[in-house]
Amino acid sequence: TAPKFNIRCIVPSSSVNGALAGFEQITVPGEGPPLHTHREESEIFHVIAGRFRFVVGDDTLELGPGGYAIIPPGEPHTFKNIGDTDGVLHFEMVPPGTTEEFFDRLVREFPDITDLAAFFDQYGMDLNGPPL
Repeated sequence: TAPKFNIRCIVPSSSVNGALAGFEQITVPGEGPPLHTHREESEIFHVIAGRFRFVVGDDTLELGPGGYAIIPPGEPHTFKNIGDTDGVLHFEMVPPGTTEEFFDRLVREFPDITDLAAFFDQYGMDLNGPPL
């Protein structure tokens, strides 16, 4: 079955003079995004609840509540909820670019997006591989 993205903006870029955009993502066990890169944005993840395996470039991290991962622009990354309950991540995109529109559309339009690579490309991202 296709993953369902449960992501909402919790810090709109308009509230911080465009410095960043903050999001909350709830991920069911065994799920996570495909391996991808952001061309312009850094992404900073904070584990709020659950256990996650992150792959950032050549590194693999296992993180629980209080753990964090910082992904610089151009670094391939993905993650997977490796726990047995829903996991909660908070993350910031710096600068926000078009990420608010991207995540809004991803949540509303997935799995009807027929060409995920083209969709990612439209928002300055590259699809590099499958989920974990």
